[in-house]
Amino acid sequence: PNILKTCQCAMTTAQDASISHRTDLGINWSFCGHEGDQCSCPSGTIRFGSGSRWSSAKFGLSQPSVSCDVANFRGEDPAAGFAKECWCAETQESTPPPARVAIVLLSRHPPDLQRWLAYHVNYMGVEHVFMLIEDTPEFNRIWQSLPTALQNHVTVWRGSPPQPNGDQRPADDYESLQARQVRTMASAKVAAASMGISWLIHIDDDELLYAPVQRSVGSILASMPGGFDQAYIPNVEAVYPSADIKSCFSETRSINVNPATFSSYANGKSAVRVSNSDAIPAGPHMWKTASSRDLPSIHMTSEPFGSPLMVVHFESCPFTRWEDKYWELGNTSPQMIRKIPFRFYKESIRRMQRCRGNGLNSGDCSEAALRQLWARFKTTASRAIRPSDLMPLHIPWDEIKV
Repeated sequence: PNILKTCQCAMTTAQDASISHRTDLGINWSFCGHEGDQCSCPSGTIRFGSGSRWSSAKFGLSQPSVSCDVANFRGEDPAAGFAKECWCAETQESTPPPARVAIVLLSRHPPDLQRWLAYHVNYMGVEHVFMLIEDTPEFNRIWQSLPTALQNHVTVWRGSPPQPNGDQRPADDYESLQARQVRTMASAKVAAASMGISWLIHIDDDELLYAPVQRSVGSILASMPGGFDQAYIPNVEAVYPSADIKSCFSETRSINVNPATFSSYANGKSAVRVSNSDAIPAGPHMWKTASSRDLPSIHMTSEPFGSPLMVVHFESCPFTRWEDKYWELGNTSPQMIRKIPFRFYKESIRRMQRCRGNGLNSGDCSEAALRQLWARFKTTASRAIRPSDLMPLHIPWDEIKV
């Protein structure tokens, strides 16, 4: 109930499959070849992959055809171990104007705010950002360093100051953080409505909205069918090359798309249609009606090529941010730790509670031991993440004005 459904027709021959067409939230695609075939694509925009795992590239119109293989897509295999195919974006006679989209977040010590803002505003087409800043004494310096062109897209709210007893950790724990996020989401929805914003998405300062086929978020949401007021967006996790990574957004080249091996949440985020006055947050990941009923919704993972939009979670990166984050969560009680569903979170909190009490100089509290714990969950050295779980992350940072 309240979820968009589809009908699919079974193909009867290989020839039927080869001439098939699919519509992916506003873009029509035509099948143009199996892996190893020559793909002829008049528009020059080709997607390469399998199932829900794709990459894309734009080829010059002077090229009559392109070989459908990894080499022509930056050497990046979007679906290792699976047979892949190519699809050509059909030339669009007309497209709706992009939807006006805003992001809301609660932030504490944002790791790379200028790059995060530049990516979403200048590349993904986000119109406005509502940001609640908590316990970040250095924020004035960070804010003043931002170009005015980015500042103009941001509304900043200030959160509560540190505790008066001298403990610099927040009194709030893992659970109450989510309550503060919900309050911020509700405030942002009201502000977005007054600005004429169409869609609002809650993500964090360590997350990026990502479109594997290089579309703006506004162009995707503009094609949402009327009558549906929520779009569920899946999340994936960044996989880092090593514990020495510094610029997490720009140095990461792989994402883990297998939720069973995530070190954090796996239930995605969602975009809400701001014009639905009855919609309220149902936690940080989705929205509901004021009477606690489901909103009419679309699961983007049900689109014909999988989700055209993802949330990439760069959780606990770089290593120093992990140290700070789990020291701040050190006030979490043992009873509350047992309720946390993520093994990585539990091990991190318990390790930092023990090490902050005993010092960081020896044993499993040395920097080398802490880095080893971090790398065991977060890097390509993780034994839990298989090559088939990985998909390339392609963001043209050189083209984004940061």
